[in-house]
Formats: sequence, structure tokens, C-alpha cells
Amino acid sequence: MKNNGRATFNVMLISPPLSVEKQAGSLKGIANVLPTMGIGYIAALLEKHGIGVRVFDYIGEPKTFDGMLQDISDESPDIIGITSTILTISTAHELSKEIKKRFPRIPLVIGGPQLCSAPEATMKDGSYDIGVIGEGETTMLELVKALIDGRDDLTGIKGLVLKKGAELVFNASRSYIEDLDTLPFPARHLYPSLDKYRPVPASYIKKPVGLMISSRGCPYQCIFCDRKVFGNRFRAHSPKYVVNEMENVIKIHGAREIRFMDDTFTLDIKRVDAICDEIFKRGIKVPWTCLTRVNTVNLDILKKMKRAGCWQVIYGIESGDQKMLDIIKKGVTVEENERGIVLAKKAGLNVRATFVFGLPGETLGTIKNTVEFAMRTRLDVVNFFTVILFPGNELYTIARKEGKILHENYDEYTSLIDAEETKLHYVPDGMTELELKNAIVDAYRRYYFRPAYIARQVLSIKSAEDISRYWTAFKSLIGMRKAS
Repeated sequence: MKNNGRATFNVMLISPPLSVEKQAGSLKGIANVLPTMGIGYIAALLEKHGIGVRVFDYIGEPKTFDGMLQDISDESPDIIGITSTILTISTAHELSKEIKKRFPRIPLVIGGPQLCSAPEATMKDGSYDIGVIGEGETTMLELVKALIDGRDDLTGIKGLVLKKGAELVFNASRSYIEDLDTLPFPARHLYPSLDKYRPVPASYIKKPVGLMISSRGCPYQCIFCDRKVFGNRFRAHSPKYVVNEMENVIKIHGAREIRFMDDTFTLDIKRVDAICDEIFKRGIKVPWTCLTRVNTVNLDILKKMKRAGCWQVIYGIESGDQKMLDIIKKGVTVEENERGIVLAKKAGLNVRATFVFGLPGETLGTIKNTVEFAMRTRLDVVNFFTVILFPGNELYTIARKEGKILHENYDEYTSLIDAEETKLHYVPDGMTELELKNAIVDAYRRYYFRPAYIARQVLSIKSAEDISRYWTAFKSLIGMRKAS
């Protein structure tokens, strides 16, 4: 491949924009606007090998198609990589077609969760030359090196799907990265500044917030989850690596808080214990939060996490009804969920929980049980989501087999709720779409508009920043609309 006379090869990595309206509908005021971390790891590894790379995370700094195409013209890249989730794939497809019209000779690569979940459809619906399936760091490095060397035959690079005319060629799959410490920290210096992003108001106490992923892979089998990128086998960074990165995010990039995005941060309690010890040793005083499961914690580790700066744990509770937990293969009981919440509160932690409505077997009765569970356990924050079908996972397979997929246009779907405009793509037997959507609106109102809850939140206010984020969330909840 010709290099346009430049001394270095130029890689451009893009994360398409995602509007808060598309992500959260009428709850756009409490939508997550977070950096796309995957391309940051790829960029860092390319830089480590002396390859020129730029990151354009349009999640943080949205642009129109004309603006994105102008960036490409200005950069004149030798290769373009686009990452996409299920909510950004239609934008990625449209952008890929515009890129091919304007810059037909630039190789165009697609990666990310949506490509991994549905490679054939993704490659067919967009104008991509190459797809990267699975963890992308090593695969992209080998691909770029091959292009630099002028190689035309890419079939020996594991983890690629290649478009050959109307046909797709799937190379051998690539094994997961065993030693995550071999990866450099994500290239955060190539992203917009942290203050360009906006986390959910109830998920932070200080901005800006820096994201970290300290482990990969989840061994649990929840039928609604998408595990196509990182797989089922748990792999983790060492405690020293994790705390080194924390210091980097704080001192170099200005984070005043850390959010760990691991699927199950406390899966290896001994590792978390060692991370806390390393935080104590270095005197780090920055607050942090994490996502985890109720059956991977105990009181001792929760107390130690609290002393090390953790102020909130986020549990994926999913349902307050045992029948529903069994159907979705959550692997816990209602009692275990309640115990995990009690332990976290006993340790002095704020507890946020996520629930998913509309899974197979859901009824108005099971939703009532879930809302009552949330109120009974005095959770600090709850999020009620509608179910999203990820192509390739067990729930998607079940829904397709039953002929229950209503549509697959994710432009008409939000994972929170806009009862007037959102078009759900799965509704369980025994419920109507109208009933399900309005049940979620009712759940939010019933939980958050209780005088006792409001009083508890008012009494917890400690700063002007608290007032600002609570008011933002409250305004969004007031604006929720029921369908008719």
C-alpha cells in the first residue's frame, strides 16, 4: 500500500455519535455519555509499535456526517477503523457508505460488539472491506503491519472476516489475550478531554470521571447479555497494573473519580483485596465505583473497598421475582440479592441496582414484585431498563425461534423508555407493548416520587455538585410520558 509520501502510516479510529435522545428517549437528561474505550486500547498498542494513529470519539464530541467526512479528508488516513454497538450500527453503516463514495481506496474496517454478534449481517449491510472479530488489539496490529508491508493476502491473520466481492471469508479465530498486563493503558491522550463526557447523574459524586476496565470476560450465563467480544473466561489485570492506571487517569488526565466498567469487578476477591492494599500504600484518595454481583462479595471486602475510596456499588439485580431470575439464568436468588444489598449498606456504600423488564415470562405481577423489592431494600438508585435483543445471544435465539421479534430497527428503540416513541422489539406472552411501556413509567414514578425517598435524598446532599446532579435527574423523571 502506498503511504502518500508520509514517513509514517496513518490509522484513523472512529466511534460514531450516539445522541442522548436515541439512547434514552424522554430520560435523555440521565443518559450515559461515556468514552468508547475499545479503540483506545487498539490505538495505544499501535502507538507502542510506532504506528501513527488518531482517535475520533464522536460520542464525546458529536459531529454531522459532513463534519466526520471533513475530519477524514483532513487526516488523509491510510486505513479507517470504525467500532459500533447495536445502538450506533445504523450510523456506522451510513457513515461507511459515505466514506466509500468519497474515499474509495481507503481500506475500511469494522469492529466492536455488533460486528462480533452478527458478523454476516454487519458486513453485508455496511460498506466495509474487513471485520475484526473478538478482542481487536493484536488483530488490528497485525492487519496494519500487513498493510504497511504491502501484503495483499490477509487470510493468515486470525480474527478477520474479509469481503471478497459478494462473498465473506472468515479467517481462523483468535484466542483471547491471556496476560492483559501486556497491553498499554488506553490512549486517553487521543480522546476529547474528560469534561466532554457526561455520566449518569446518580453514578458519580465528582466530575470529570475516568473509566477503567480492569478485567475481561464473564463466566455467568444470563440469557440477555452479550459476551461476544470478551467471552466467558475471566481474565484480569494485576493489582499493581490497575493502581498504576488509576494514578495515570488521575494525575495525567485529570479524573476526580474512577468508574470501573468490569462486568463483575469482585469476581476475584483476593485481587480486589490486593488492589485496595495498593491504593492504601500509595495514598490515593479519589472516589470510585464498580459494577458487580451480589454473590461475589462479602462484608469484609465491601468494608475494605469503602475504606479504599469506593462509594457506590452497582448490582445487576434484574428482577425481584424468583421465577424471572430462574428463567434468565441469573444464578442467584431473591434472598441473595437482598443480602448483597444489606451487606453493601452495612459497609457504608451507596447501592445502585439495574433491573430489566420484559424478559420471557414477565407479567404485570412480576414487575410489581420487582418494584416492591426495590422499595423494600431501600436502594439508593434504581434503573429500570427494557430488554434489548443482542443478535447471537440466547434470548435473541429464543425470541427468533418463537417468532417474537417485533422488529430489528434499533433507531426506533431506547434502552430506557420513551413511552410515546420507543418501539420495543420484544414483548413477552401475556403482555402488550402498551402495558409493558407504561408499567416501566409507573415503576419509575412509584419508586422516585415517594416523599420518604425524596426526603432521604435531600438529607444526603453535601455539595452544590450534588444539588446539580439530583436536579438534572429529577427533571428528567418528571418529563417521562406514558403512552396511550
